[in-house]
Amino acid sequence: MVKVEPIRNPADVELLIDYMLGESARSERVRQRNALLVAIGVNAGFRIGDIVKLQRKHVHGWHIDFYDQKTDKHTRRKMTKKLKERLLHYMGDMKPNDYLFPSRENKGKGKYKKRHQHITSNTAYKIIKNAANELGLENIATHSLRKTFGMMIYEQQKDVAIVMDMLNHSSQSITLRYIGKNQDSQDKAIAKFGGF
Repeated sequence: MVKVEPIRNPADVELLIDYMLGESARSERVRQRNALLVAIGVNAGFRIGDIVKLQRKHVHGWHIDFYDQKTDKHTRRKMTKKLKERLLHYMGDMKPNDYLFPSRENKGKGKYKKRHQHITSNTAYKIIKNAANELGLENIATHSLRKTFGMMIYEQQKDVAIVMDMLNHSSQSITLRYIGKNQDSQDKAIAKFGGF
């Protein structure tokens, strides 16, 4: 089984966002949606199941507020300047209950037709996985976005407790393993060891 990894190189994150904006779909609006999917994942660290369900009403000033689907805890994350600008441009005149990641498919017929539904986690996976494959990025999928967020915050702050809290993890060892730091440390130790 292949383990999903964080995107370790910030240039690869930019490359992924640029790909989404340029080549991920025929429609300009869908390309913007796909780029925003990546941007929220790597800048806020939410689980993909929560990202796809975000609505306009969850965005307030400099924050995104919602209840985490897995833990049922209130989550409030400050946005970076870049993410806020991208979101404001994308949201335009959206109504409060509009999903940020609407599906192009409307299910049902007649009066039972469900409009304005969000994309599924599986659809998000396909979008991210396809882009990663096109760009030659290995072991990258939707969970990579959250792992990338955790890794970048850890490398900037050098405080695993902050990352643990932001990701709602129960221990620091889980967080270090999750963001790939245990593997990085093992790889460095072997490189230093040199062998016989």
